[in-house]
Amino acid sequence: MDRRARVLFVAGDDDPAAVPEDNIGGDEAQFEGERVGELPEARLDSGAYDCIVCNYVLATRDGVELTAELRDSHPTLPIIVYTAMGDETVARDALRAGATDYVVSDETENSNVADDEATALRRRIEAAMADGRESQRIERTAEAATQLEKLTRVLTHDIRNDLSVIVGWADILRNSVTEDGEEVLERILDNGRKTLELTDVARDAVEMIVGDGADEIEPTYLNGVLHGTVQDRRETYPEATIELGSVPPCHVAANSLLSAVFRNLLNDALSHQSGDDPSVHISAERAGDVVQVRVTDDSGAADARREAAFNNAELGSPDTDISVFLVETLVDAYGGDVWVEDDGAVFVVELRVVD
Repeated sequence: MDRRARVLFVAGDDDPAAVPEDNIGGDEAQFEGERVGELPEARLDSGAYDCIVCNYVLATRDGVELTAELRDSHPTLPIIVYTAMGDETVARDALRAGATDYVVSDETENSNVADDEATALRRRIEAAMADGRESQRIERTAEAATQLEKLTRVLTHDIRNDLSVIVGWADILRNSVTEDGEEVLERILDNGRKTLELTDVARDAVEMIVGDGADEIEPTYLNGVLHGTVQDRRETYPEATIELGSVPPCHVAANSLLSAVFRNLLNDALSHQSGDDPSVHISAERAGDVVQVRVTDDSGAADARREAAFNNAELGSPDTDISVFLVETLVDAYGGDVWVEDDGAVFVVELRVVD
């Protein structure tokens, strides 16, 4: 620690478990104590104390009431109720009010705490402060995650809008550029569309991680998801041929993000084909309590990169992009599996049937 932690002892004259700060602190403790009869609100609000130890019997209220008041304004501050006058009901009420711990003293006459009891209380205080630091860390992490989620949503929305305008205006220029400029324009349009697709992936990843995501699994009609995704990809890739074979009528364990799985697999199959007329074929077959959906690159080109990607589906891996990570994570959350066959020419998604 950069400084010794400060513990405030709020003592009641009528509670025989009053704790002198010089008996509970000392060289062995990780903190220094201060004893008061009334709570110094201003110093408490300034963060001057790392833990509160209060008696149950106080001058103007009891320790349970004090705990409830403090918990409303200081949700992560460790609070220990320390008394010789309480019972099981008081202990229950104190913990329900938000006390970190409830410690019963055996001392009923002597105002000084025995050495062994002081040692035990010191350990309880140190444990409570450790819990408090962990609670503060979790709270800061949760706040940071919330802010990151908001930032990601705003940026994804704004970037998508601006890119849509850029791609739209660039598309209008098709009939206005010279033959030499056509290739440059196509590159602009191609990169613009790919970046738009990336914003979709980022949005889906945010939903998966911090939204409802894959936590809420429900029966999802596979036929509807595949037909909707294929239609959407046909509009995005008008030059491509996307064939959808028969799909067994069944519901699978998934959620609204299942379309993102097939959208990303189709994007991968189409974007890595050479030539002006990419083509993909989708087929689905049920086998007992599972259904397998195959996304086949009809060019017949093997792609070893895909095998490496699905064998190392971790963010940060040089073989993994966010779309592969999203597909792998979602299918795994659904209780299914995804792999590649034929040297990377076929994606296979296996899902559980829940009819």
